[in-house]
Amino acid sequence: MQLITGGLMDIYFGYNGRVGDVQGAKRDIQEFQQLAKTADTPEQRERYAQAVVQVQTEILPKMQKEMEQLGKQLGLKPGQMGNTINKEDLIKENLAFKKDNKDIISFITDYQPGNYYSNKT
Repeated sequence: MQLITGGLMDIYFGYNGRVGDVQGAKRDIQEFQQLAKTADTPEQRERYAQAVVQVQTEILPKMQKEMEQLGKQLGLKPGQMGNTINKEDLIKENLAFKKDNKDIISFITDYQPGNYYSNKT
C-alpha cells in the first residue's frame, strides 16, 4: 500500500478534484447549450444561454488554470494534464518524487508553497 506525505497529498487530491470539476463544467456547458435551445419559455432559454457564457468565460478558465498549476506542481507531463492520476503514475518517470522503503511517496526536496518541480537547467 503506497502512502503519500502531507504536502504532496494536498496537491495530489487537489489536482484530481479539479480535473473532475473541469470535466463536470464541460458537461454542464453541453447540457446548458441543449437546454438553451429546448427550454419551455424564452426566459428559460435566455437564462441557460447566459449560464453557458458564464461557465465558459468566468468559471471554466479559472478551474483550468488551477488544475494546470496543481499539475505543474506535481510535475505532470503535457499528455497527463487534464486526466486524473493515480499514485503509481505519479512516481513513474517523474523525477520530483521518491518512494522510500516503506512505500511512502514524497517530494525529493521539501515542498515550498508556490514552487513546483522543474528538471530544466
